[in-house]
Amino acid sequence: MRIRFITAFLFMSLAANAQEIAQKVAIEICNCVDTIENMDSLEAKVNRCSSDALETVLEASSDEVQEIYSSDDAVEETINKAMESLLSECPKIKKFILEDRKETFYKLSASDAANKLYEQGNDLYAKEDFKGALKAYTSAIKKDPSFIYAIDNLALTYRKLGNNKKAIKYYNRSLEIYPEGSLALQNIAVAYLAASDLKSAMESYQKFAFYYPEDPEGYFGIGRIYVASGEYEEAMDYVFAAHKIYTYSNSEYVKDSQQLISVIYNKMREKNKLDEFIQKAKQYGINYN
Repeated sequence: MRIRFITAFLFMSLAANAQEIAQKVAIEICNCVDTIENMDSLEAKVNRCSSDALETVLEASSDEVQEIYSSDDAVEETINKAMESLLSECPKIKKFILEDRKETFYKLSASDAANKLYEQGNDLYAKEDFKGALKAYTSAIKKDPSFIYAIDNLALTYRKLGNNKKAIKYYNRSLEIYPEGSLALQNIAVAYLAASDLKSAMESYQKFAFYYPEDPEGYFGIGRIYVASGEYEEAMDYVFAAHKIYTYSNSEYVKDSQQLISVIYNKMREKNKLDEFIQKAKQYGINYN
């Protein structure tokens, strides 16, 4: 039993060490990539930088670590793990890739017939003929199954009709094609909330906040769910972050964050934790009276 425990502990230690090495390599790759002209340029630079980045990280590591990562298989696995960590560790690369993906998927279809049906759906939606809009969007998707605009609008129409189950189905279909789609991620979270599925809503808002850290909607959604779950201490960072961005951008939604802050304030006062609330608010430049 003791041998099994020691073996498991060593395995976990090696796994943790491998993840740490991969993250360091990802940071070095990020530092190596200077300007990014296009996706081909980015891919070439990342490939060029990866070997040098691994070498730099290993040179700063112990002899034992260098020996562990000396084989070709270990090198390949570490580079692959570094690539998986690259979006987390390199904001400039993440931003470029997301912009490129947005241009790829948020556009009209290559099918004129699909575009015509999509525009018909938009006209019908504007006239509040939602059943007619459903038919038009569905027909557009038949012409082009990867038409993100039509899929997202079909899901939106189902939401408008109060059919959150169908809305979630089509937002998931959109995300299968375009996992970082901001419209689908944000709106599927709202649909999950309406369906009282807080866990799935939280996961969607967390993905949105990861991909789009400059957008307050992800933080506000996460904070809102924490408040709904009675986890007020956990909610503060997210609600204050959203409120700060809303305020700087003169958003009309600042009143919503103010309202949520008031709820947290009252709950923290009931728990005799106002000092914690006030201190956290100050960290975000918020003086709360």
